Amino acid sequence: MGRMEIQKLKLLTSKQRDQINQLWNEEYPIKLNNYFSLLLEGVENYHHYIVEDSDSNIVAWAVDFEKENEIRFSIIVKSRYQGKGWGSLLIAKLQSEVDELYGWVIDHNNSIKANGENYISPLPFYIKQGFSVLSDKRIESEMLSATKVHWISKNEKT
Repeated sequence: MGRMEIQKLKLLTSKQRDQINQLWNEEYPIKLNNYFSLLLEGVENYHHYIVEDSDSNIVAWAVDFEKENEIRFSIIVKSRYQGKGWGSLLIAKLQSEVDELYGWVIDHNNSIKANGENYISPLPFYIKQGFSVLSDKRIESEMLSATKVHWISKNEKT
């Protein structure tokens, strides 16, 4: 396998968009299937970050985007690439681009993925990356049960 690196893109090709949608549907709970296409609806200020293998298949993806006066993010790493540092590298890349990040994180292991396995909450991963949990900010819906996380650059803290 060749050296993989993070590419920052404004626009995705239709092949990349399809691959990210497939990654989304494989790795996120089944209730969120095909939600990828809605994520950036009405959003103008965003950047995609992709990691491709030697065959140009996307194995990890992140996006930062502006919504409701916050810079939010989403990130997915293909199962067999998890635990190899790609998520940490993507988060570090996002953190090097902006001063503050917000995200919604599923904080339980009860959701089921398309392959029938339980979705394991990445909350401990985000805490390790310097995020704090805003436990008073939650989404509780039929589709999603999640808590909000927040990271702020050390340079921004007063």
